[in-house]
Amino acid sequence: MTKRVAMRQAVPEDLPALRALAQASLVHDSDAEAIVELLWSSAADDCRIVLEHTDTAIGTASSGGTRAADTTQVIGFALGSLRPAQDAMPATGHIELIIVDPEHRERGHGRELIAELERRLIAADATRLRIRGNPPHFAWPGIDIRYTPAVCMAAAAGYERLLDCNSMLVDLAAADLATDKDEQRLTDAGIEVRRGRPEDEHALRTWCDEEFGGTWGQEAAMALRKSPPTLHVAVRDGAYLGFAGHGMQRADMFGPMGTAEAARGHGIGAVLLRRCLADQRDAGITVAEIGWVGPARFYSKTVGARLGRVFWAFEKSVAFEKPVAAEKPVAP
Repeated sequence: MTKRVAMRQAVPEDLPALRALAQASLVHDSDAEAIVELLWSSAADDCRIVLEHTDTAIGTASSGGTRAADTTQVIGFALGSLRPAQDAMPATGHIELIIVDPEHRERGHGRELIAELERRLIAADATRLRIRGNPPHFAWPGIDIRYTPAVCMAAAAGYERLLDCNSMLVDLAAADLATDKDEQRLTDAGIEVRRGRPEDEHALRTWCDEEFGGTWGQEAAMALRKSPPTLHVAVRDGAYLGFAGHGMQRADMFGPMGTAEAARGHGIGAVLLRRCLADQRDAGITVAEIGWVGPARFYSKTVGARLGRVFWAFEKSVAFEKPVAAEKPVAP
């Protein structure tokens, strides 16, 4: 019997195998299959890679000669995305997900996948590589440090630690999510709090872009396209004062949320937060995750959130010249 391992471009028909690998490997993420779908959809065209293991068995044919039978198994995959250069920011390649079947680890396959994905991202003009969420389509802000082999692989591949990120967890059964009194107080002040509507998309995205920048406008639009929209807004005299959304990327995730600087101090954010968390509770979610947390004290005080997952983000600069294409076959 002979064995060989090779990489190739992934195709949609590989998705069942990729979902199964993710489910077996992402032990700290109960929605592993949905994560694969999310990151597959946002991956760069040439940055979906599978690693295949093929066994070739030599047997005897009925005619008396020999015959070879191949058994091929997907044992790993990698997904990457590209953020084009914008303003002063260089084109950035993002290592989104690398998974190797637990039974095939400790053989260098993870290093081979990351090297091939880097080659493809650099060929697509990336001059900086990151292991960090690439909004608006991202699953994490970095590597959950409980996936310790992934942290070690990043360091071994030459990545430097960029920053730490935290999430917070909310027990939705225990949290006080009532908003009636606060909503009445806001109504008395001429502020309407309501669920977002599909027709809000253009104006809300424009307002988010002007007020906050970044990708919040795109994420708000994603929430408004869901049925029902997973976003709530505060409005006064037709002008947006604040917004909050959930489930844009992952069903149990809350955020982003923002209140216009001039409208702060009215308790708008607390109402929007509670309305979103109530949506998640009503959908059967028991613990909500507030991702990429900024004001931890606000969330702790408002809904009893506690600090949860810790993520490390990584970065590596690369040479400007495009690398020579590597051989596709990989030694077993």
